[in-house]
Amino acid sequence: MDIKEILSQIRSIANNALGGGYSFGQPSKLGDLYVIPVARVTYGMGGGADESSPDTAKKEEEDSSSPAEEKGKKEKIKVGFSGGGGIGIHSVPVGLFSLKEERIKFHPVISFWEIIAMMSLSALFVLKMKKLRFKK
Repeated sequence: MDIKEILSQIRSIANNALGGGYSFGQPSKLGDLYVIPVARVTYGMGGGADESSPDTAKKEEEDSSSPAEEKGKKEKIKVGFSGGGGIGIHSVPVGLFSLKEERIKFHPVISFWEIIAMMSLSALFVLKMKKLRFKK
């Protein structure tokens, strides 16, 4: 099996597995209220391979050796295949959709880092205001 075929199969499996079902969780029912969790999912994949054939290995050895060295030794031709790959997945909760009767609402989720950023900006604003007040 060719490496391109392997990577295309992996990509199709990842696309099927990481579709909308992975971003939107299973709905939960609480009485007449439905809740659907939503997440931002990003993923990436990569891979590579190298295969040396007898022709390319022989050419590389011919280029690297001098004519005097070629007469006295028998050359071994190395043929090999090497490759690797990986997939990374990152999922961050974004919010919830709530459905009650005919009303749909989106409730965003605020992450810890967003709270820290807002607190830092607020603190900088307060310090700047105090500094301006003392200059007057």
